[in-house]
Amino acid sequence: MGLVADFRNRKEIDAFGHWMGEQMLRRLPAGEVSNEKKRKAEVEITLGHAQGYQRKNQLGYFGKSRLVNSLQWKLIENGYDAEVARSIGFEIARRIAAPSAKAA
Repeated sequence: MGLVADFRNRKEIDAFGHWMGEQMLRRLPAGEVSNEKKRKAEVEITLGHAQGYQRKNQLGYFGKSRLVNSLQWKLIENGYDAEVARSIGFEIARRIAAPSAKAA
């Protein structure tokens, strides 16, 4: 997509980020986020969704950032500790920003 398309499609990107957050909340409610094994598994599932969306839509830097921010805010708004949500967001951002899926 690139820079211009990232800005043009921001509502769609936000909607997908919120959807990823809803899925994560459904499978890993805020009360269970301290379970490290479940949390790692859920981050991997969410990462797969993010990578698929990124590949399909060829998100640029701003699109990837917006996607992760939408996910983080959805988690925070629904009871996740801000530091935990940022940690999850950072891990996903780091891995979707990698040049290829194998680079992570």
